[in-house]
Amino acid sequence: MIKKLAFTAVVAACFFLAGCAGKGSQNVTEVNEMKEQGAEMADGALISENGLPMVVDFSATWCPPCQQLKPIFSQLKDEYSGKVDFITVDVDSVPELAQKYDIHNIPALLFVSRDGKEMYRTIGFIPADSIKRVVSQYLN
Repeated sequence: MIKKLAFTAVVAACFFLAGCAGKGSQNVTEVNEMKEQGAEMADGALISENGLPMVVDFSATWCPPCQQLKPIFSQLKDEYSGKVDFITVDVDSVPELAQKYDIHNIPALLFVSRDGKEMYRTIGFIPADSIKRVVSQYLN
């Protein structure tokens, strides 16, 4: 039993150290990608560069429901272009942002007003029509 616990601790430490290696460059990449999507971080929070409301998708590459949501999110991003910014945040690349928004389960969609306040949140996969319903509700 003790050997098993010791082995588990060593493996966990290796994964932790491997995950931390190069984390800084990954974080810069993710922040640059958010800028390309029309958002930036200010005081640890996301704000829209163009003053539009945002739908922020907190997800990860290893998460099957997140990957299922990806094409829907992309389609809606095109559909609402100029009205709503659709921003994707990889929780593994920017963990401090996920922590700031109290993200514990993914995918998590946050609907954020023009002034940066969270208006609504969903957890788990949801279809396009449900996302559209919420966006329409908060656009009016």
